[in-house]
Amino acid sequence: MRNRKNNIVKIEKRLKLLKEKLSFYEGKLLKNISISQPDLTESVSTKINHQEAIMLSAAIDDLTDKIEELESNL
Repeated sequence: MRNRKNNIVKIEKRLKLLKEKLSFYEGKLLKNISISQPDLTESVSTKINHQEAIMLSAAIDDLTDKIEELESNL
């Protein structure tokens, strides 16, 4: 019983940390999207912003999957 309670506490702490990271990355992605302006001629900075947006989206998807998995274990 005590071991189960400790596991639940660990999972809840991990969930809190993952949700904080998720919130951070979602904010960063929104900021990235709002900054990038479509342009007829793609500049290097536009390509970097696009690549960063792809990486942030992948991180968000990964965190979301981990959160869903942990929540299903509670």
